[in-house]
Amino acid sequence: MFVIASTDSEMLDRWRAGLGESAAVIEIRSNEALRECLVRLQPQLLLLDLRLLRAARVQDTAQLHKASPATRIVASLDGCDEDLELALFRAGARGVCSPDVPSEVLLKIVNAVLQGELWIRRALVPKLLDGLTTERNNEGTGCTGRFSVLTPREVEIARLIGQGVSNKRIARHLAIAEQTVKGHLTAIFRKIGVVDRTKLALLFAHR
Repeated sequence: MFVIASTDSEMLDRWRAGLGESAAVIEIRSNEALRECLVRLQPQLLLLDLRLLRAARVQDTAQLHKASPATRIVASLDGCDEDLELALFRAGARGVCSPDVPSEVLLKIVNAVLQGELWIRRALVPKLLDGLTTERNNEGTGCTGRFSVLTPREVEIARLIGQGVSNKRIARHLAIAEQTVKGHLTAIFRKIGVVDRTKLALLFAHR
């Protein structure tokens, strides 16, 4: 299930068309209804027009992510504001795109984030990683401290995630069930305090 949120009817129509007729799509037109919808339905994806939010767009995005951690948030942002884009990713967004993104590109974005990837401008990746490193150092324990709580099997799975390996390939490599891999990932997320494989991969790659 996908949720598209905007006060712009033309944008909603364009997004709906871009997602295709087979997608189950719910339209939301108010900030208040959006949070309630996420809490109640826990959708796979949220396409969010940031103009729907209050002035505190980053804080509101973080609250939406907290309300439904499994929901992949793709934010529509008018203009190129690097600081705001980075803040949105740190708040839980998985992708940022322009309001007039073509339908075929929108579908690529959706497919990418649903597979656990970030849709981010290449120039911003080093800055996002620098931010994660700073965050890690500020915690005082460092990434090594985080990963020290994992079992050897969990460390091995985290290493493979860091290399971009899919759950299916991990299961084949380790000769275990794919469901077992998912169970290990849930435990890893809980132990080191991340909510998805993307941040796990970033942390492990820069430990």
